[in-house]
Amino acid sequence: MKNALSMALMQSALLLILSAYATAETVVIPGSGNPEYVLAQLAKAFNSRQKEHQIIIPETTGTAGGLRAVTEGTAILARVGRPLKETERAGGITYHPLGRDPVVFVVGEGVSVKALDMAQILDIYTGKLTNWSELGGKPGTIRAIGREVTDASRQAIGSKVPVFVSLNFHENVKLVNLDTQMLELLDRFPNSIGFLNRSALSAAKSHYTVLTVNSVEVNTENITSGMYPFWLEFGLIYKENALTPAAREFLSFIESPDGAQVMRLHGVVLLKPI
Repeated sequence: MKNALSMALMQSALLLILSAYATAETVVIPGSGNPEYVLAQLAKAFNSRQKEHQIIIPETTGTAGGLRAVTEGTAILARVGRPLKETERAGGITYHPLGRDPVVFVVGEGVSVKALDMAQILDIYTGKLTNWSELGGKPGTIRAIGREVTDASRQAIGSKVPVFVSLNFHENVKLVNLDTQMLELLDRFPNSIGFLNRSALSAAKSHYTVLTVNSVEVNTENITSGMYPFWLEFGLIYKENALTPAAREFLSFIESPDGAQVMRLHGVVLLKPI
């Protein structure tokens, strides 16, 4: 009798373990590079709070890659660096906005200049200004870092200053494709200037200064009011009928006070109070 009871208990325990493995999920969220860093931090926080599911944020495949993955059913959730167009929503895809991430101009730790206007920034990127002393700073050759015309951060600036998109950058401006590459050069060259979304700056290894532009500081109040004009809205996309329990749990975590705190910590301005 005792052996039979022990066997029954062991079988029950085994069934519980197998049941847990059967419901555990790994959710990979491909897509845009703009929310990549902050979503990686959200995934890290979510994964540490429970052991059943695992959220993975891979390297960027772009907003187009995220849309393709959800449309084709190869991803349950994907990340996008902009709101969806009506034609994209018509395909049965839901857009879940997360927040506004300001696009900021940043200088390396060797630059004493704290504020510029857009005319000065344009002159830097066209090669008319080449030394920080011309802008009232410590002498040093300006190393400008830029992005391609199609880059979302450059487009965000261009939405308010159209010439910035069509601008012919000087041949000495180093173009990069990823935020990580921008940070690498900002870290390597103390006299550099670049631009990227603010949440990505959390990964920088050295000191940097976020510039005040046109006398407007980058803060939540100015972003919310529209005084600071350069920002990206990013979010997650999915098909409602394809959401799994793990995906729903992650979405709920993002909407929770703990998830909101992670986003605020990395400079993201929430679209609704939590």
